[in-house]
Amino acid sequence: MWIVEKIEISGGFLPGLSVSIPQGLTCIIGARGSGKSTLAESVRFALSGMSAAPKHCADLIQANLAGGALVTITALADGSNRYTIKRGLKQSPVLLTSDGRAINTVDLDRGTFLPLDAYSSLEIEAIADEALGSKRRNLLDELRSEQIRSIHLSLADSARALETNADRIRTAQRTIVDLTEQIEELGDVRARLSALAPSDRESAEDFVRLSRQQQLDQREIAKLDSAERDLKTLEGSLERLRKEAQGVFAARLTEEQSANADALRRYEKLLAASTAPVEKHLSAIQARIRGAQGALAQARQDVAEIHTSHAGDLARLNALNQAASEQARLRASLEQQVAKLEALEQQRVEIHTELETLLERRKFLKTDHILMRDQVSTMRDEVASELQHEAGERVRIRVMRNADYMSYQEMLEAGLKGARVRNQSEILATLMVLRPEQLAQLIQANDLDSFDELTHFGAERSRKILDAFRESVDPLALEITPIEDRIAIELNVATAGRPHFKDASDLSRGQKCTALLPILLARRDNPLIIDQPEDNLDNHFIFETVVNAVQRMKKRRQMIFITHNANIPVLAEAELVLVMTSDGRVGAVERRGSVDECREQIIDLLEGGREAFALRSKRYAAG
Repeated sequence: MWIVEKIEISGGFLPGLSVSIPQGLTCIIGARGSGKSTLAESVRFALSGMSAAPKHCADLIQANLAGGALVTITALADGSNRYTIKRGLKQSPVLLTSDGRAINTVDLDRGTFLPLDAYSSLEIEAIADEALGSKRRNLLDELRSEQIRSIHLSLADSARALETNADRIRTAQRTIVDLTEQIEELGDVRARLSALAPSDRESAEDFVRLSRQQQLDQREIAKLDSAERDLKTLEGSLERLRKEAQGVFAARLTEEQSANADALRRYEKLLAASTAPVEKHLSAIQARIRGAQGALAQARQDVAEIHTSHAGDLARLNALNQAASEQARLRASLEQQVAKLEALEQQRVEIHTELETLLERRKFLKTDHILMRDQVSTMRDEVASELQHEAGERVRIRVMRNADYMSYQEMLEAGLKGARVRNQSEILATLMVLRPEQLAQLIQANDLDSFDELTHFGAERSRKILDAFRESVDPLALEITPIEDRIAIELNVATAGRPHFKDASDLSRGQKCTALLPILLARRDNPLIIDQPEDNLDNHFIFETVVNAVQRMKKRRQMIFITHNANIPVLAEAELVLVMTSDGRVGAVERRGSVDECREQIIDLLEGGREAFALRSKRYAAG
C-alpha cells in the first residue's frame, strides 16, 4: 500500500502549487477552467507518463504543463519508504529515495512501481459501454497482472507452435494435391507398358533400375534439404531460449528500500548461479547441432558423387535407346514413367503419414492452448468474486466464459464478403451458433450437405457461402480463433421488490457510472483519482451508491475526487477539500481545509450560492 503525500507543480497553468494530501478522501472543487483536472492529470502524468492517459487527458497535460513545468510527487510506501518522483514534458522522470539517491532500475512508465488508478468520467463511460472487448477484462486482469502475464507468454508460445504446425499441415496438404495431379497426369502407364510386346533388350532391366534410382536420388536430396532447414530452425530456437534464460536468471527480485531486500538477494544469487550450468548445457546442445550440420554437409558431398555416377549410367543407357527401335524407345519411356509413378505414389504415402502425425499433434497443442486460456478465466472468476464481495449487492460482476465472439464475428464477416448473398446479418447470426472448430471442419471437408443441414440456408446459398469461405478463410486459423471471456457488469435498477439487473452498456449515462464506481473503488488499495464521477448521476444514486462506497472504502485507500456535487465531500466526510480558482491565465488553490472550513465555498460552488441553498431548504421543509 502507498499514498500520495504531497503534490508540487512549478510552472505551467498551476505555477507554485504545493498541497499535502491526507489518507482517506480529498475532494477538489472549483469553477470550470480553474485547474481541477490539470491537477489530477498531473499526478497521473508524473507517476505513469503520457502513455497511461487517454488522448483528451494527454492533450490537457500537453497544453497546461508546457513551457518547462515540473511535477513533483512525494509518496509514502508501506508506511516507511518515502520516494520523490519528478517529471516534466521534455525530460526523463527522476525517482529518488528519501535520502536523495536516484533509482535508475525502475521503469515508471510501466505503472507498476507505484500503481495508480485514475479515471475521467469519459473513461468510466467507455468501460461501461464496451460490453464486448478488452476494457472490462483489463479491470480484472490488472489485479493478477504477473500471473496472467506469465500465462499470456505461454499462450504466445503455444500460438506460435500451433502456427508452425499449421504451416507444416498446409505444406503437406499442398504437396499431396501436387503429387496427386502428377500421378493423374501419368495416367494408365502401367497398362500401356503391359500391352507392349516383351523386349529383347538386356538393358531394359538396368534402365528401369536406374530410372527408379534417379527418383530415389532426388528424394534423398530433398530429405537432406529438409534436415538442414530443421537444424537451422532448431539452432534459432536454441538461441532464443538462451536469451530468455539469461533474462530469467538475471531477474531482480529485490526492492532496494524494502525490509526484505537482504533475504531476496540470496535468491537472486541462486538464480544467477543457475546461469552457468544452463549456458553449459545450451552450448553442448549447440555443439551437437553444429556437428549434425557438419555430418549432413559430408553426407551431401558423399551422395553427390554417387548420384553423378547414377546420372552418367542413365545417360549412357538413354544414348543406347536413341539408336533402338521405336518400340524399344517407347518401352523405355513407359518404363521410366512407371518408375516415376511408383516414386510419386510412395512419396504420397509418406506425406499422408506425416500429415496424420501433424494432425494428431495438433489435437494435443489445441488442448494445451485451451487449458491455458481456462487458467486465465479461472483467475478472472476469482477476481470477480473478490470484487463482488467488496462492491455490495447493488452491483453484480460476472465472468461469462467464451462469450465474447468479436474476433470470430470479424472473421466470418470478412469471409462473407465474397459470397454474394442477401440478408448477410441474418446469415451471420446463424453462423455464430456454430463453434469455430465445427465450421472449420465443414470448410476443410467441403461438406455442403452437413453445412446446409446445420444452417438451413438452402442448397444454393449454402454452396455460395461455403465456396466463399473456402476461398478466403483458413480453417486452421479459424479453428483456434480466440473466443474471449465477456465481463458482465450489471446494476440493479429496481427501486423496490425483486432485483432487476441490467448490463452497464444498456444503462443511462448516469447509471453507467453508478455501476462502475463501486467496482473501481474496490479494486485495489493504491491511490484512486476520479475526475467528476457524478457527471450525469442523480443525487439519489450518488448518495445510495457512490457516497456509501466511498465511506466504506476510504479507510483502506486514498481517494482524490474532482466533483461538482456537494453530496460527495459533505456526506462522504472528506478529510480535505481543495478549492481551485483561476484568473483565466493561471490556476491556484484558493482555500484548503475540512468540509466545515470550506463550507462557504462548497455552498457557493456546489449548491449555487447561499440564497439558492436556503431557498431549496425552505421548499423541502415546506413539502
